[in-house]
Amino acid sequence: MRRTLVTAVLVTIVGVLVGMGIGGFVTYKGVSSLIKSIPGSPVVVGAQYDKDQNALVLNVFNPGGLPMVVETTSLIFKPKNGQGYALANIPANVTVPGGAIVQLVIKLKAESKGKVQIGDILQGGFTYRYPAIPQTYFTSYPLVVGKPVAQNPTEVLNKAKEEAQKVENQNK
Repeated sequence: MRRTLVTAVLVTIVGVLVGMGIGGFVTYKGVSSLIKSIPGSPVVVGAQYDKDQNALVLNVFNPGGLPMVVETTSLIFKPKNGQGYALANIPANVTVPGGAIVQLVIKLKAESKGKVQIGDILQGGFTYRYPAIPQTYFTSYPLVVGKPVAQNPTEVLNKAKEEAQKVENQNK
């Protein structure tokens, strides 16, 4: 009788452990596929004016799991002195895979080459969409010439997490 009871307890413990392992695996796979299906809003992690190309260069990070398609770009040039201009609907057709960084090069007008000075503002924007989602989205990023931006995507995500935590703590 005692041997049967010990065997039943051991079989039960092994069954629970195997069940927990299988349940954990199924949960992991489900959460993993859910995270891969969430679109992330793009983050500009680097920006600079390239004098040789006469272009605004944006490094765009896609923190989501879905690939993002940048359809068009736009540019606004605001010099400290003189007349500026805007360019819109410049075809891009660039795919940014989930978790990747892609460089977008938005060229200025040819006649502005050599006229861009430190302190001028270049505002680059881009229209993007996700597969199987009918909406298109737009984001823009202003750059003051002479103040290039270079950030690590991990730092950006950590700062966003900290800010979200602050807001959550304020709401309590």
